[in-house]
Amino acid sequence: MKILLKIILFFISIFVFGENTSISGFVREKNTGEPISYANVFLSNKSFGSATNQDGYFVVSNVPFGNYELNASMIGFSVFKKNITVESDKPIRMEIFLKEEVLESSEVIVTAERQKFERTIESSQISLDLREINAAPAFIEPDVFRTLQMLPGVQTSSDLSSALYVRGSTPDQNLIMLDGIAIYNPFHLFGIFSTFNTDAIKEADFHAGGFPARYGGRMGAILNVINREGNIQEVRGSADISFISTKGLLEGPMPKFKGLKGSWMISGRRTWLDQLLNRAKIPNGSKNEDGTNQYYEFPYSFYDYQIKINLDVNPDHRLTYSRFYGDDVVSFSFSDNSQNQDGNTIITNKNKFDIEWPWGNKTNGLTWRWIYSPTVVAKTFFSNSRYRFDFDISILDRTTYNYTDSTTQYFQDIGYNIFDVIYDNTIESEILWKANENHDISSGIQLKNINFDLGIKFDFTDQDTSLVFNPLSLKNKTRETSIFLQDKWKINRKFNLQSGIRTTKYNLHNKIYLDPRLGLKYNFSENMAFKFNWGVYHQFLTTATNQDENLRIVELWLGIPKDKKASVSQHFIGGFEYLTNKNIFLRVETYNKTFDNLLTLKESPLDTENEDEDATDTTNTTNEFWDTKGNSQGIEFLVKKSSGRLNGWVGYTYSKTKYDNEISGSHFPGFDRTHTLNIVGNFMLTKTLQLSSSITQMSGNPYTNIIGRVTEWNQSVSEESRWFPYDKYLVGQKNSARYEDYFRLDMGITRKGGNLFGVEYDTNIQIMNLTRHFNVLTYQYRINRDLVTGDQLGVQRRAISMFPLIITLGVKVVF
Repeated sequence: MKILLKIILFFISIFVFGENTSISGFVREKNTGEPISYANVFLSNKSFGSATNQDGYFVVSNVPFGNYELNASMIGFSVFKKNITVESDKPIRMEIFLKEEVLESSEVIVTAERQKFERTIESSQISLDLREINAAPAFIEPDVFRTLQMLPGVQTSSDLSSALYVRGSTPDQNLIMLDGIAIYNPFHLFGIFSTFNTDAIKEADFHAGGFPARYGGRMGAILNVINREGNIQEVRGSADISFISTKGLLEGPMPKFKGLKGSWMISGRRTWLDQLLNRAKIPNGSKNEDGTNQYYEFPYSFYDYQIKINLDVNPDHRLTYSRFYGDDVVSFSFSDNSQNQDGNTIITNKNKFDIEWPWGNKTNGLTWRWIYSPTVVAKTFFSNSRYRFDFDISILDRTTYNYTDSTTQYFQDIGYNIFDVIYDNTIESEILWKANENHDISSGIQLKNINFDLGIKFDFTDQDTSLVFNPLSLKNKTRETSIFLQDKWKINRKFNLQSGIRTTKYNLHNKIYLDPRLGLKYNFSENMAFKFNWGVYHQFLTTATNQDENLRIVELWLGIPKDKKASVSQHFIGGFEYLTNKNIFLRVETYNKTFDNLLTLKESPLDTENEDEDATDTTNTTNEFWDTKGNSQGIEFLVKKSSGRLNGWVGYTYSKTKYDNEISGSHFPGFDRTHTLNIVGNFMLTKTLQLSSSITQMSGNPYTNIIGRVTEWNQSVSEESRWFPYDKYLVGQKNSARYEDYFRLDMGITRKGGNLFGVEYDTNIQIMNLTRHFNVLTYQYRINRDLVTGDQLGVQRRAISMFPLIITLGVKVVF
């Protein structure tokens, strides 16, 4: 890797040393030192200019010698101006700090939206900052996944899931990253909201499709959540308490030592309901062995923390360390002890039932950024990510007979364990080269080793038997070796072209996969553009999860086996973008995605006579899959206003997704929705009072309906041979019915600027499903019987609702 990096830099040097003088540097917020993305840097009365990237870095190249006035501007900040002199062989490096200011008018020409509009070629890409993430009313607390679900092309299976279904892709087809590190199950509270603490987030970079060559290994969408770097000026902090958890953040500058400088940030979050209820000590009616009371225990909790440290070794070298740790834990224990006497025999019963169920993520990442020259930046990235799921049940049953002259004990010990552990170790090196004003070239190499260990273990022991059984054991080690190259070419004022290719060698397959990417942008005017993107995307891992589940509590991951082909998708995306002079962004996009070699979990038919059975609850053969093809197509509309007292967006999606395999034929997957309308608004009533609201109207999800029941007869072979009836449900065609349309209105009110004993605080009220609309989660079915004769009268259906009316309160303290 080191040798390859030196070779690439050597060849680039040939071109770099021959170019004119450049002006480069970083643009940051004055109060915190956080880098500012998409700030505009330009020379007065000249055509030379640039925009900052995600790190706040800019470079204005090929600047002739002379005297200039340098400007840096960004909406919400005062304009920076400085006179500079460009001399021969003396590139200029600058640190620019912009001071935040209150806007008197929303009609500001230079905005982040303007820079994104002018410079991005990718379709379906959007970046949300903390303000936009907090704009939508929240369920309990602001959440980046819930906000993304309000964008066109992004759908959800139910209120109880924050998983992202993007343009016909399932959640396992999305690459979710935190500071560039892959996260495999980024959810808390059984999937209701994400693991990402919004207070620590700087921005969320989201690609719904057509993403560039530097991203690979997934074929759905890309989400990179970027944490704040930390305040380089002073130590600051905040604390927040919501209905379900408390969280805090602390940040500040690194102590300066021998020219070193930097910043740090640490944030944490934990549920508090379990602590409160467990301390209440409410008796549950059972006794311990010593006769003392047993108390109710709240069995669930979650916690997470994030750390980010930046160290500037010198102006050209920076090291960044990032860490995340988060766990959800279900811990439950119940014991029942009793004793009675039968004549001279004392009978003692001891029963114990335990559940230990932790699942969560742990990540570590180290990035070395090297500014080799003003126009060449190299990044080398090391990371490891671990996801574990460990569901463990133990049942102990002891019966002891104490006779007058002896003791006899009977016992049963049962253990049941489902586990899934993933270790992802990645090294990646990327070089960004601004060859000239018309070419931005990037290339890199990535090596990813993943160990999968998925299994089920069952053990049984009694006084006569000892049995250990492993009905499922899937272990594999995969390696993805990828190289990518991309060129962003400004052909002229009208045409921009972005072409790239990614090659991947997957160790379990004897072939090299090629993923070409192409993007085209044509500017009709300075305010209107046409975009087209096409790409091929391969995926080398999947999940053993039923695609029609309404509740995806966890994902059980495994690598694509040797005998299965890698999943592949093609994206075709075209659309128009328009940005008004008042910074209102309009986008219309149409897309078509094809899927091949999808692995769909096999399902057994629903044929039970048990009552109160959920029609969607099927028994799965966890390690058997159907080969499935698919197609998704649609059209999306987005109107987004990012500045002013009233801001927000309106998004509409018309889409259709079809899957096809040998058992189910052509069918809609359970997450498909034909129409989706989202309206998100945020209005500043006064300087301290903010009102937010969101409206969602969607078509219902498809489901497989029960159309009746049938009685079959089985023969019992015994001393008296007889026949007995066996009831089965009659099931309709797979996912041929749809739930009723979905509607939800949410509102939030935030009061800012409170002050108590010199401490600033904000308060908020969140109201979910204000109209109390009944949205169907699923149906439960049962055989209806005559209470007198016991005769079966048919099948009875009962609807289960999603979120009812929910009101939550929260307080945030800033210090």
